[in-house]
Amino acid sequence: MKQLLIAVLLACSQLVTAQSISIDQVIDNKIKASEARQKAYADSLFKKGNGGVDPKPEVPKGDSCTRGPVPNDVYNITQSGATVLFDGEGVFGWDFTISQDGIVKVTGNSGAERLQKNTVPISYALAPGEYVLALKGNTCLSKVYTRTFTVPKPTGEGNGGDGGNSGPPPVSNGKRQIDMNLTGYGFDVDAPTGINKDWLPRIEAFCNLTYNGKKFRGIDGIRINMKWHDYEPKKDVFRDDKLLDVINYCKQRGLKLSVALIPWRVIGDDYLDRFEMLEHLPDPNWNPSKDEPTQDLIWHDKDQTPVRDKTYLPSFNSTTGRERFKNAARHLAEFMAKYPEYVDYISTATSPGEEYETVIVRRANNQILLTGYGQIDLNAWREYSGGMAVPYPAQNNEEHLAYLFNNSEAGRKWYEFRTKGLKDFHAAFVQGVREGGKGKVRSMGMYAGCGAPSGTWTGLYKLNEIFSAGTSDQPDLIYSSEGDAGSQSSKPMATDLNAATFPGSGYAIEFDPNDLSVDQDWQTREDEDVNGDILYYWASSFFRRGGEIVHFAMSFYAPKINAQLGPALYRLRSEFIDSDSGMTGISQGEGFTFPITRYAGLQEYREIYSGRGGGVNKVVKILLK
Repeated sequence: MKQLLIAVLLACSQLVTAQSISIDQVIDNKIKASEARQKAYADSLFKKGNGGVDPKPEVPKGDSCTRGPVPNDVYNITQSGATVLFDGEGVFGWDFTISQDGIVKVTGNSGAERLQKNTVPISYALAPGEYVLALKGNTCLSKVYTRTFTVPKPTGEGNGGDGGNSGPPPVSNGKRQIDMNLTGYGFDVDAPTGINKDWLPRIEAFCNLTYNGKKFRGIDGIRINMKWHDYEPKKDVFRDDKLLDVINYCKQRGLKLSVALIPWRVIGDDYLDRFEMLEHLPDPNWNPSKDEPTQDLIWHDKDQTPVRDKTYLPSFNSTTGRERFKNAARHLAEFMAKYPEYVDYISTATSPGEEYETVIVRRANNQILLTGYGQIDLNAWREYSGGMAVPYPAQNNEEHLAYLFNNSEAGRKWYEFRTKGLKDFHAAFVQGVREGGKGKVRSMGMYAGCGAPSGTWTGLYKLNEIFSAGTSDQPDLIYSSEGDAGSQSSKPMATDLNAATFPGSGYAIEFDPNDLSVDQDWQTREDEDVNGDILYYWASSFFRRGGEIVHFAMSFYAPKINAQLGPALYRLRSEFIDSDSGMTGISQGEGFTFPITRYAGLQEYREIYSGRGGGVNKVVKILLK
């Protein structure tokens, strides 16, 4: 669930109030209603991370090739040859050149035989360095398509080689897995299984796959979304009875249960005083109405989404809120630890997209209502800043927020203050899981886009600080929902960043229907057609570079799961979960350290990463400071 799901906001979380509407319909309707510009500020902005290739190149006038040939990737690179993965239609042969600094070094073609597949080996003799591969159709007229690639220095010769085909050594099977997330709303105290009924067909579909007549289970576990107010409706009263129903459901299917514990309370539950609640900046364009006679700065709604219960979060600066949430996490972990064979981890999130970040509301007038302006936050700010005035943007929108955080001393300090609040709250959560789980239940940190302009208001630039990198409060697992349709290359980038920044943690990524869609369109349909080859291509790279958990998120269409994802899942399980045969190693590029010094716009480490060849077949580690 990418930053796009900011547009959904509480729609998914409030399914308790709209039982007649399925989660598919809610997600579908809300995404379709969101503005296209919201997507532009999420990670799909960064398709240039795919090596500079437009995934849907414009067909030149007079072009007799239906599509391409576009070099999507160059891999298995040595000083004598490589393999080219290209995209094309109506292309049965192509010519290529390899140049460096504008000088052509090699010319050749795809071979005399009519091309029957989209991977072609090419030969050359090149010294280590960066080159440009250019393809042009020779069985039809096309324009020239290019891609940059790097010939690595060989290893083992004392020359500081950048890896060749070396990579992380194979690890024992059982250390990698595939899970399914119950996005938006999963835990249901009124359901016999403890699981919202909308999700059961998808779970059963993933658990009962067939390939070439062989039956197999496609997933190893599920993660339910559990709202704090559902699990602990009153102080120290926990719904462990319904949690046990979920554990028993998983036990019967050989699955492990993970939980996303969402720290939302219900207004009027007498759990926290108003003083302890997270509040937003006012909406300057708000007008009184019958439904909202006074502006409510705590209710986490989206526009006029109809809900039964108004919800709130404790302020990140509330000591009481942190301690009570830590206690809930401790109790949850303690109960789960009684069933170590059937449980895995607990994560937490603050957005409806299930990532941990500063909470915002985006109004219909495109105002962004930032959090952290409640009384307890203002008191904490005075102490943190040494008495500085509270910074407010001149206008409550993207442009003025970016200016405030980059060009004002108080604004930059406010960004760091918000980062500290996120860190302290998440650290308390991790401590609670560790105290209750006693090594039998893991903790997980979750974030969305890394280095994206949306980090200006979600507060996600300083990931190393938010998740306490290198300290005892660093989570056991780090999960990124980075990458989207057409920009899947951000998934290995996030994994490489996690590997360097959070050493010792396990790494997880996500695939939703948008990521795997056949048409590679970001809009979600209920019956989304997906391409299992996309899943295999990127998931195998994730496992080869040391990743642990691949997650499915949002709602895959149950009737199509077996046909469209079954073959890829069978292959992934055969090569990476049931055996280590797929762990063939991966090229190791030159990593780098990147200090976060500005709090608006695209972070430059994304361009450095792609410039050094980071991607599906090359690791380039990013250490955030």
